[in-house]
Amino acid sequence: MKYKCDREFIIKQCKEFTLLNNDEIEAIIDVAKILPYFNEGFDGESFIDIKVHDKDLAVVVAESYKKKKSIYVDSYLGDIIYRENEPAVFRSFDLGVTTKDIIGMSFDRNKKKIWTKQTVVPIMHNNNVVATLILEKILDLRLTVVPGAPLQRSPENEKIDEVWSSIFGKSNENEALQLREGILIFDETGHLKYFNQRAVKMYQELGFKSIENQHFDNLNYTTKNFDDVLSNIEGTFSNNDDNHIIIEKSYDGKVAIGDKFYRIHIIIRIKKTVDVIVFIDDITEMRKYEKEVNSYLVSSHEIHHRIKNNLQTVASLLRLQSRNAKDPEVKTILSDSINRIMSIAVTHELLEKKSNNLVSVQEMLDKIKQNMISFVATANKEIEISVKGADFFVDSEKSTVIALIVNELIQNSLKYAFPNGGVGHIEVTTASDGKIKMIEVKDNGIGYKSGDKKRNGLGLNIVKAYVYEKLLGKLIIETGDEGTTTSFAFKL
Repeated sequence: MKYKCDREFIIKQCKEFTLLNNDEIEAIIDVAKILPYFNEGFDGESFIDIKVHDKDLAVVVAESYKKKKSIYVDSYLGDIIYRENEPAVFRSFDLGVTTKDIIGMSFDRNKKKIWTKQTVVPIMHNNNVVATLILEKILDLRLTVVPGAPLQRSPENEKIDEVWSSIFGKSNENEALQLREGILIFDETGHLKYFNQRAVKMYQELGFKSIENQHFDNLNYTTKNFDDVLSNIEGTFSNNDDNHIIIEKSYDGKVAIGDKFYRIHIIIRIKKTVDVIVFIDDITEMRKYEKEVNSYLVSSHEIHHRIKNNLQTVASLLRLQSRNAKDPEVKTILSDSINRIMSIAVTHELLEKKSNNLVSVQEMLDKIKQNMISFVATANKEIEISVKGADFFVDSEKSTVIALIVNELIQNSLKYAFPNGGVGHIEVTTASDGKIKMIEVKDNGIGYKSGDKKRNGLGLNIVKAYVYEKLLGKLIIETGDEGTTTSFAFKL
Protein backbone atom coordinates (compact mmCIF):
# COMPACT_ATOMS: atom_id res chain seq x y z
CA MET A 1 0.00 0.00 0.00
CA LYS A 2 1.42 3.36 -1.04
CA TYR A 3 1.77 6.01 1.69
CA LYS A 4 -0.68 8.88 1.53
CA CYS A 5 -0.84 11.82 3.89
CA ASP A 6 -4.24 11.87 5.62
CA ARG A 7 -4.81 15.63 5.47
CA GLU A 8 -8.35 15.52 6.87
CA PHE A 9 -7.30 13.42 9.86
CA ILE A 10 -4.50 15.85 10.75
CA ILE A 11 -6.85 18.85 10.53
CA LYS A 12 -9.50 17.07 12.64
CA GLN A 13 -6.99 16.12 15.37
CA CYS A 14 -5.44 19.60 15.45
CA LYS A 15 -8.84 21.27 15.76
CA GLU A 16 -9.86 18.88 18.55
CA PHE A 17 -6.68 18.91 20.66
CA THR A 18 -4.88 22.19 19.91
CA LEU A 19 -5.37 25.91 19.33
CA LEU A 20 -3.25 25.88 16.16
CA ASN A 21 -4.39 28.16 13.33
CA ASN A 22 -4.76 27.08 9.70
CA ASP A 23 -1.26 28.18 8.66
CA GLU A 24 0.28 26.25 11.53
CA ILE A 25 -1.71 23.15 10.62
CA GLU A 26 -0.55 23.49 7.00
CA ALA A 27 3.05 23.52 8.22
CA ILE A 28 2.43 20.13 9.86
CA ILE A 29 0.78 18.75 6.71
CA ASP A 30 3.79 19.90 4.66
CA VAL A 31 6.06 17.62 6.68
CA ALA A 32 3.52 14.78 6.85
CA LYS A 33 3.45 14.56 3.04
CA ILE A 34 7.11 13.46 2.92
CA LEU A 35 7.31 11.11 5.91
CA PRO A 36 8.48 8.12 3.79
CA TYR A 37 11.56 10.10 2.73
CA PHE A 38 12.62 10.35 6.34
CA ASN A 39 12.35 6.57 6.67
CA GLU A 40 14.92 6.12 3.92
CA GLY A 41 17.34 8.61 5.36
CA PHE A 42 17.18 7.24 8.90
CA ASP A 43 16.41 3.59 8.14
CA GLY A 44 13.48 3.52 10.55
CA GLU A 45 9.99 4.88 11.04
CA SER A 46 8.70 8.42 11.41
CA PHE A 47 5.82 9.99 13.30
CA ILE A 48 4.38 13.46 13.89
CA ASP A 49 2.98 14.42 17.30
CA ILE A 50 0.96 17.47 18.31
CA LYS A 51 0.71 18.73 21.90
CA VAL A 52 -2.66 18.93 23.65
CA HIS A 53 -3.18 22.59 24.54
CA ASP A 54 -4.64 22.17 28.03
CA LYS A 55 -2.99 18.92 29.18
CA ASP A 56 0.52 17.53 29.43
CA LEU A 57 -0.16 15.06 26.62
CA ALA A 58 0.62 14.63 22.92
CA VAL A 59 -1.22 12.93 20.07
CA VAL A 60 0.15 11.06 17.05
CA VAL A 61 -1.35 12.66 13.92
CA ALA A 62 0.81 11.15 11.18
CA GLU A 63 3.04 8.10 10.73
CA SER A 64 4.86 6.23 8.02
CA TYR A 65 3.40 2.91 9.19
CA LYS A 66 3.07 0.12 6.63
CA LYS A 67 1.46 -3.00 8.07
CA LYS A 68 3.71 -5.52 6.32
CA LYS A 69 6.96 -3.62 6.66
CA SER A 70 6.64 -1.83 9.98
CA ILE A 71 8.67 -2.93 12.98
CA TYR A 72 5.51 -2.47 15.05
CA VAL A 73 2.40 -4.65 15.22
CA ASP A 74 -0.20 -1.90 15.10
CA SER A 75 -0.54 1.67 13.94
CA TYR A 76 -0.03 4.40 16.56
CA LEU A 77 -2.16 6.92 14.66
CA GLY A 78 -4.41 8.83 17.08
CA ASP A 79 -2.68 7.38 20.18
CA ILE A 80 -2.14 9.52 23.27
CA ILE A 81 1.52 10.06 24.24
CA TYR A 82 2.57 10.57 27.88
CA ARG A 83 5.58 12.56 29.08
CA GLU A 84 6.97 9.70 31.21
CA ASN A 85 7.00 7.40 28.17
CA GLU A 86 8.32 9.90 25.59
CA PRO A 87 10.42 12.52 27.44
CA ALA A 88 12.33 13.43 24.26
CA VAL A 89 9.11 14.48 22.50
CA PHE A 90 8.09 16.79 25.35
CA ARG A 91 11.60 18.22 25.67
CA SER A 92 11.45 19.34 22.03
CA PHE A 93 7.98 20.83 22.62
CA ASP A 94 9.16 22.64 25.77
CA LEU A 95 12.46 24.02 24.48
CA GLY A 96 12.01 24.15 20.72
CA VAL A 97 15.24 22.21 20.19
CA THR A 98 16.19 18.90 18.64
CA THR A 99 16.55 15.97 21.02
CA LYS A 100 18.97 13.53 19.43
CA ASP A 101 19.86 9.83 19.84
CA ILE A 102 17.73 8.93 22.84
CA ILE A 103 17.83 5.21 23.65
CA GLY A 104 14.57 3.56 24.61
CA MET A 105 12.69 0.28 24.57
CA SER A 106 9.66 -0.85 22.60
CA PHE A 107 8.03 -4.06 21.33
CA ASP A 108 8.41 -5.55 17.85
CA ARG A 109 5.82 -7.45 15.80
CA ASN A 110 6.47 -10.58 17.88
CA LYS A 111 5.88 -8.72 21.16
CA LYS A 112 9.59 -8.93 22.01
CA LYS A 113 11.40 -6.07 23.69
CA ILE A 114 13.70 -4.15 21.35
CA TRP A 115 16.17 -1.31 21.77
CA THR A 116 15.24 1.82 19.83
CA LYS A 117 17.02 5.06 19.00
CA GLN A 118 14.88 8.18 18.76
CA THR A 119 15.58 11.64 17.40
CA VAL A 120 12.92 14.36 17.80
CA VAL A 121 12.94 17.49 15.62
CA PRO A 122 10.58 20.43 16.31
CA ILE A 123 8.37 21.50 13.40
CA MET A 124 8.34 25.29 13.48
CA HIS A 125 6.05 27.99 12.12
CA ASN A 126 6.97 31.65 12.69
CA ASN A 127 9.42 30.59 15.43
CA ASN A 128 6.75 28.61 17.30
CA VAL A 129 6.79 24.84 17.82
CA VAL A 130 3.60 23.48 16.21
CA ALA A 131 4.48 19.76 16.25
CA THR A 132 7.37 17.34 16.52
CA LEU A 133 8.82 14.95 13.97
CA ILE A 134 9.95 11.69 15.58
CA LEU A 135 12.52 9.53 13.78
CA GLU A 136 12.76 6.08 15.33
CA LYS A 137 14.85 3.06 14.41
CA ILE A 138 15.75 -0.31 15.91
CA LEU A 139 19.21 -0.64 17.41
CA ASP A 140 21.05 -3.78 16.39
CA LEU A 141 21.26 -6.07 19.42
CA ARG A 142 24.56 -7.38 18.12
CA LEU A 143 26.05 -4.05 19.10
CA THR A 144 25.13 -4.84 22.75
CA VAL A 145 23.81 -1.34 23.26
CA VAL A 146 22.78 -0.36 26.75
CA PRO A 147 21.01 2.83 27.86
CA GLY A 148 23.48 5.70 28.19
CA ALA A 149 26.16 4.02 26.04
CA PRO A 150 27.64 5.91 23.08
CA LEU A 151 25.98 5.00 19.78
CA GLN A 152 27.94 3.75 16.81
CA ARG A 153 27.07 5.20 13.41
CA SER A 154 25.95 2.50 10.99
CA PRO A 155 28.45 2.01 8.16
CA GLU A 156 25.67 0.84 5.82
CA ASN A 157 25.11 3.14 2.89
CA GLU A 158 26.78 6.21 4.38
CA LYS A 159 26.10 8.06 1.15
CA ILE A 160 22.34 7.87 1.68
CA ASP A 161 22.72 8.83 5.34
CA GLU A 162 24.91 11.80 4.44
CA VAL A 163 22.71 13.16 1.67
CA TRP A 164 19.40 12.62 3.42
CA SER A 165 20.61 14.46 6.49
CA SER A 166 20.67 17.48 4.17
CA ILE A 167 16.88 17.59 4.41
CA PHE A 168 17.55 19.10 7.85
CA GLY A 169 20.18 21.59 6.71
CA LYS A 170 22.77 19.76 8.82
CA SER A 171 26.42 20.09 7.73
CA ASN A 172 28.28 18.41 10.59
CA GLU A 173 27.80 16.09 13.54
CA ASN A 174 27.79 18.90 16.09
CA GLU A 175 25.17 21.01 14.34
CA ALA A 176 21.58 20.78 15.58
CA LEU A 177 19.00 19.26 13.25
CA GLN A 178 16.39 21.60 11.86
CA LEU A 179 14.00 21.24 8.96
CA ARG A 180 14.88 23.01 5.74
CA GLU A 181 12.85 26.06 4.74
CA GLY A 182 11.71 25.42 1.17
CA ILE A 183 11.34 21.91 -0.30
CA LEU A 184 10.37 21.05 -3.89
CA ILE A 185 10.13 17.52 -5.30
CA PHE A 186 10.00 16.96 -9.07
CA ASP A 187 9.13 13.73 -10.89
CA GLU A 188 11.24 12.08 -13.62
CA THR A 189 9.70 14.36 -16.28
CA GLY A 190 10.69 17.47 -14.32
CA HIS A 191 7.19 18.44 -13.16
CA LEU A 192 6.55 19.54 -9.59
CA LYS A 193 4.74 16.93 -7.50
CA TYR A 194 5.36 18.24 -3.97
CA PHE A 195 6.08 21.62 -2.40
CA ASN A 196 5.77 23.00 1.11
CA GLN A 197 4.20 26.31 2.12
CA ARG A 198 7.54 27.98 2.79
CA ALA A 199 8.55 27.30 -0.81
CA VAL A 200 5.26 28.85 -1.99
CA LYS A 201 5.97 32.03 0.01
CA MET A 202 9.54 32.19 -1.32
CA TYR A 203 8.35 32.05 -4.92
CA GLN A 204 5.52 34.51 -4.22
CA GLU A 205 8.19 36.95 -3.04
CA LEU A 206 9.90 36.37 -6.40
CA GLY A 207 6.70 37.24 -8.29
CA PHE A 208 5.15 33.81 -8.90
CA LYS A 209 1.38 33.62 -8.47
CA SER A 210 1.43 29.82 -8.40
CA ILE A 211 4.08 27.10 -8.62
CA GLU A 212 1.68 24.16 -8.86
CA ASN A 213 2.43 21.76 -11.77
CA GLN A 214 5.35 23.94 -12.88
CA HIS A 215 8.36 22.40 -14.62
CA PHE A 216 11.78 22.38 -12.93
CA ASP A 217 13.24 24.68 -15.59
CA ASN A 218 10.59 27.33 -14.91
CA LEU A 219 11.35 27.42 -11.16
CA ASN A 220 15.09 26.93 -11.39
CA TYR A 221 17.50 29.75 -10.50
CA THR A 222 20.72 27.71 -10.71
CA THR A 223 22.97 27.28 -13.74
CA LYS A 224 21.64 23.72 -14.32
CA ASN A 225 18.54 22.77 -16.27
CA PHE A 226 16.65 19.53 -15.66
CA ASP A 227 18.65 17.52 -18.20
CA ASP A 228 21.89 18.70 -16.56
CA VAL A 229 20.62 17.49 -13.19
CA LEU A 230 19.70 14.04 -14.52
CA SER A 231 23.14 13.71 -16.12
CA ASN A 232 24.52 13.23 -12.59
CA ILE A 233 22.89 9.82 -12.26
CA GLU A 234 25.44 7.03 -12.01
CA GLY A 235 24.91 3.28 -11.93
CA THR A 236 21.73 1.31 -12.62
CA PHE A 237 18.58 0.69 -10.65
CA SER A 238 15.74 -1.80 -10.66
CA ASN A 239 12.11 -0.81 -11.18
CA ASN A 240 11.00 -3.80 -9.13
CA ASP A 241 13.26 -3.57 -6.08
CA ASP A 242 11.70 -1.60 -3.20
CA ASN A 243 14.92 -1.70 -1.20
CA HIS A 244 17.30 -0.47 -3.90
CA ILE A 245 17.91 3.27 -3.59
CA ILE A 246 20.39 5.48 -5.42
CA ILE A 247 21.15 8.95 -4.13
CA GLU A 248 23.24 11.46 -6.06
CA LYS A 249 24.26 15.01 -5.21
CA SER A 250 23.68 17.30 -8.15
CA TYR A 251 24.11 20.90 -7.03
CA ASP A 252 25.00 22.85 -3.91
CA GLY A 253 25.48 26.58 -4.21
CA LYS A 254 24.32 30.11 -3.46
CA VAL A 255 22.38 32.40 -5.78
CA ALA A 256 21.42 36.07 -5.64
CA ILE A 257 17.96 37.07 -6.87
CA GLY A 258 17.27 40.79 -6.58
CA ASP A 259 18.10 41.78 -3.02
CA LYS A 260 17.64 38.21 -1.75
CA PHE A 261 20.21 35.44 -1.31
CA TYR A 262 19.38 31.74 -1.34
CA ARG A 263 21.29 28.52 -0.82
CA ILE A 264 20.03 25.81 -3.17
CA HIS A 265 20.82 22.13 -2.69
CA ILE A 266 19.66 19.60 -5.31
CA ILE A 267 19.77 15.82 -4.94
CA ILE A 268 18.49 12.95 -7.06
CA ARG A 269 16.70 10.07 -5.37
CA ILE A 270 15.98 6.91 -7.32
CA LYS A 271 13.68 4.21 -5.95
CA LYS A 272 11.69 2.57 -8.78
CA THR A 273 11.23 6.08 -10.15
CA VAL A 274 13.32 9.24 -10.18
CA ASP A 275 12.76 12.17 -7.80
CA VAL A 276 14.68 15.41 -8.05
CA ILE A 277 14.55 17.14 -4.69
CA VAL A 278 15.40 20.80 -4.26
CA PHE A 279 16.07 22.34 -0.84
CA ILE A 280 16.00 26.14 -0.63
CA ASP A 281 17.19 28.23 2.32
CA ASP A 282 16.77 32.00 2.46
CA ILE A 283 20.20 33.18 3.65
CA THR A 284 19.62 36.91 3.13
CA GLU A 285 19.95 37.76 6.82
CA MET A 286 23.01 35.53 7.09
CA ARG A 287 24.62 37.36 4.17
CA LYS A 288 23.87 40.72 5.77
CA TYR A 289 25.56 39.48 8.95
CA GLU A 290 28.54 38.21 6.94
CA LYS A 291 28.84 41.62 5.27
CA GLU A 292 28.80 43.34 8.65
CA VAL A 293 31.46 40.95 9.94
CA ASN A 294 33.58 41.44 6.82
CA SER A 295 33.21 45.20 7.12
CA TYR A 296 34.31 44.99 10.74
CA LEU A 297 37.29 42.81 9.80
CA VAL A 298 38.37 45.23 7.08
CA SER A 299 38.18 48.10 9.58
CA SER A 300 39.95 46.02 12.22
CA HIS A 301 42.73 45.03 9.80
CA GLU A 302 43.16 48.67 8.77
CA ILE A 303 43.39 49.77 12.42
CA HIS A 304 46.01 47.11 13.26
CA HIS A 305 47.93 48.03 10.11
CA ARG A 306 48.01 51.70 11.05
CA ILE A 307 49.02 50.98 14.66
CA LYS A 308 51.84 48.72 13.45
CA ASN A 309 53.07 51.38 11.02
CA ASN A 310 52.89 54.10 13.68
CA LEU A 311 54.84 51.97 16.16
CA GLN A 312 57.47 51.20 13.53
CA THR A 313 57.73 54.93 12.76
CA VAL A 314 58.32 55.68 16.44
CA ALA A 315 60.92 52.92 16.59
CA SER A 316 62.66 54.38 13.52
CA LEU A 317 62.79 57.83 15.12
CA LEU A 318 64.29 56.37 18.29
CA ARG A 319 66.80 54.44 16.19
CA LEU A 320 67.93 57.71 14.56
CA GLN A 321 68.19 59.30 18.00
CA SER A 322 70.26 56.36 19.23
CA ARG A 323 72.74 56.70 16.36
CA ASN A 324 73.30 60.36 17.24
CA ALA A 325 73.66 59.74 20.98
CA LYS A 326 77.18 59.87 22.42
CA ASP A 327 76.44 58.47 25.88
CA PRO A 328 76.51 54.59 25.89
CA GLU A 329 73.88 54.50 28.63
CA VAL A 330 71.52 56.61 26.54
CA LYS A 331 72.12 54.31 23.57
CA THR A 332 71.19 51.31 25.74
CA ILE A 333 68.00 52.96 27.02
CA LEU A 334 66.93 53.88 23.48
CA SER A 335 67.75 50.37 22.21
CA ASP A 336 65.65 48.79 24.97
CA SER A 337 62.77 51.11 24.15
CA ILE A 338 62.98 50.22 20.44
CA ASN A 339 62.78 46.50 21.23
CA ARG A 340 59.78 47.04 23.51
CA ILE A 341 57.96 49.02 20.84
CA MET A 342 58.73 46.40 18.18
CA SER A 343 57.46 43.60 20.44
CA ILE A 344 54.14 45.44 20.75
CA ALA A 345 54.06 45.96 16.97
CA VAL A 346 54.36 42.19 16.47
CA THR A 347 50.81 41.58 17.77
CA HIS A 348 49.34 44.21 15.46
CA GLU A 349 51.34 42.87 12.51
CA LEU A 350 49.82 39.41 13.07
CA LEU A 351 46.29 40.66 13.73
CA GLU A 352 46.14 42.73 10.53
CA LYS A 353 46.16 39.40 8.63
CA LYS A 354 43.75 37.47 10.88
CA SER A 355 40.00 36.93 10.60
CA ASN A 356 39.61 36.93 14.37
CA ASN A 357 41.19 38.43 17.46
CA LEU A 358 43.38 35.43 18.28
CA VAL A 359 47.15 35.25 17.91
CA SER A 360 49.30 32.14 17.67
CA VAL A 361 51.86 32.28 20.47
CA GLN A 362 54.43 30.36 18.42
CA GLU A 363 54.00 32.75 15.49
CA MET A 364 54.30 35.76 17.76
CA LEU A 365 57.45 34.41 19.48
CA ASP A 366 59.05 33.66 16.10
CA LYS A 367 58.54 37.32 15.13
CA ILE A 368 60.16 38.49 18.37
CA LYS A 369 63.01 36.07 17.74
CA GLN A 370 63.61 37.65 14.30
CA ASN A 371 63.65 41.12 15.84
CA MET A 372 66.15 39.99 18.45
CA ILE A 373 68.41 38.28 15.91
CA SER A 374 68.94 41.66 14.21
CA PHE A 375 69.78 43.10 17.65
CA VAL A 376 72.35 40.32 18.18
CA ALA A 377 73.91 41.04 14.79
CA THR A 378 74.42 44.72 15.62
CA ALA A 379 75.94 43.76 19.00
CA ASN A 380 78.51 41.49 17.30
CA LYS A 381 77.52 38.46 19.39
CA GLU A 382 77.22 34.85 18.18
CA ILE A 383 74.09 33.88 20.06
CA GLU A 384 71.46 31.48 18.78
CA ILE A 385 67.80 32.01 19.70
CA SER A 386 65.31 29.15 19.28
CA VAL A 387 61.57 28.80 19.85
CA LYS A 388 59.90 25.43 20.43
CA GLY A 389 57.00 23.76 22.23
CA ALA A 390 53.21 23.58 22.00
CA ASP A 391 51.32 26.28 20.17
CA PHE A 392 48.21 27.91 21.61
CA PHE A 393 46.17 31.01 20.89
CA VAL A 394 45.61 34.12 22.99
CA ASP A 395 43.66 37.32 22.47
CA SER A 396 45.31 40.57 21.40
CA GLU A 397 45.62 41.94 24.94
CA LYS A 398 47.38 38.86 26.30
CA SER A 399 49.50 38.61 23.17
CA THR A 400 50.89 42.10 23.73
CA VAL A 401 51.61 41.33 27.39
CA ILE A 402 53.36 38.02 26.59
CA ALA A 403 55.35 39.69 23.81
CA LEU A 404 56.64 42.36 26.21
CA ILE A 405 57.51 39.79 28.91
CA VAL A 406 59.42 37.50 26.54
CA ASN A 407 61.09 40.50 24.90
CA GLU A 408 62.39 41.66 28.30
CA LEU A 409 63.64 38.20 29.24
CA ILE A 410 65.50 37.68 25.96
CA GLN A 411 66.85 41.21 26.11
CA ASN A 412 68.15 40.61 29.65
CA SER A 413 69.91 37.43 28.54
CA LEU A 414 71.47 39.15 25.54
CA LYS A 415 72.75 42.04 27.67
CA TYR A 416 73.99 40.22 30.76
CA ALA A 417 74.34 36.46 30.24
CA PHE A 418 77.20 36.67 27.75
CA PRO A 419 79.42 39.62 28.83
CA ASN A 420 82.56 38.29 27.13
CA GLY A 421 80.94 37.59 23.77
CA GLY A 422 81.46 34.10 22.36
CA VAL A 423 78.83 31.55 21.48
CA GLY A 424 75.58 31.33 23.43
CA HIS A 425 72.08 29.92 23.24
CA ILE A 426 68.71 31.29 24.35
CA GLU A 427 65.80 28.85 24.23
CA VAL A 428 62.15 29.87 24.43
CA THR A 429 59.80 26.97 25.22
CA THR A 430 56.00 26.97 25.39
CA ALA A 431 53.80 24.34 27.05
CA SER A 432 50.08 23.83 27.48
CA ASP A 433 47.99 21.77 29.88
CA GLY A 434 44.34 22.50 29.22
CA LYS A 435 43.71 26.11 30.13
CA ILE A 436 47.05 26.45 31.95
CA LYS A 437 49.87 27.80 29.77
CA MET A 438 53.58 28.08 30.49
CA ILE A 439 56.45 29.92 28.77
CA GLU A 440 60.11 29.48 29.66
CA VAL A 441 63.14 31.52 28.59
CA LYS A 442 66.44 29.78 29.25
CA ASP A 443 70.00 30.85 28.50
CA ASN A 444 73.35 29.07 29.00
CA GLY A 445 75.15 32.19 30.18
CA ILE A 446 76.99 33.07 33.38
CA GLY A 447 73.96 33.48 35.63
CA TYR A 448 73.75 36.23 38.20
CA LYS A 449 73.41 36.92 41.90
CA SER A 450 70.05 37.90 43.36
CA GLY A 451 71.38 41.30 44.43
CA ASP A 452 72.74 42.21 41.00
CA LYS A 453 71.27 45.64 40.35
CA LYS A 454 71.76 45.45 36.59
CA ARG A 455 69.76 42.23 36.23
CA ASN A 456 67.11 43.48 38.66
CA GLY A 457 66.43 46.72 36.81
CA LEU A 458 63.47 48.05 34.85
CA GLY A 459 63.26 45.01 32.54
CA LEU A 460 62.73 42.50 35.35
CA ASN A 461 60.31 44.85 37.09
CA ILE A 462 58.24 44.97 33.88
CA VAL A 463 58.29 41.16 33.75
CA LYS A 464 57.11 40.80 37.35
CA ALA A 465 54.41 43.47 37.04
CA TYR A 466 53.01 42.00 33.81
CA VAL A 467 53.06 38.37 34.97
CA TYR A 468 51.41 39.10 38.32
CA GLU A 469 49.07 41.96 37.40
CA LYS A 470 48.21 41.47 33.73
CA LEU A 471 48.27 37.67 33.44
CA LEU A 472 47.45 36.93 37.09
CA GLY A 473 50.15 34.29 36.80
CA LYS A 474 53.15 32.87 38.64
CA LEU A 475 56.84 33.53 37.99
CA ILE A 476 59.88 31.36 38.72
CA ILE A 477 63.49 32.51 38.24
CA GLU A 478 66.39 30.08 38.65
CA THR A 479 69.99 31.13 38.03
CA GLY A 480 73.42 29.64 38.47
CA ASP A 481 76.74 28.97 36.79
CA GLU A 482 75.03 27.12 33.93
CA GLY A 483 72.72 29.99 33.07
CA THR A 484 69.35 31.47 33.94
CA THR A 485 65.89 29.99 33.47
CA THR A 486 62.82 32.17 33.86
CA SER A 487 59.38 30.64 33.48
CA PHE A 488 55.90 32.02 33.96
CA ALA A 489 52.56 30.25 34.02
CA PHE A 490 49.06 31.63 33.65
CA LYS A 491 45.50 30.50 33.00
CA LEU A 492 43.41 31.46 29.97
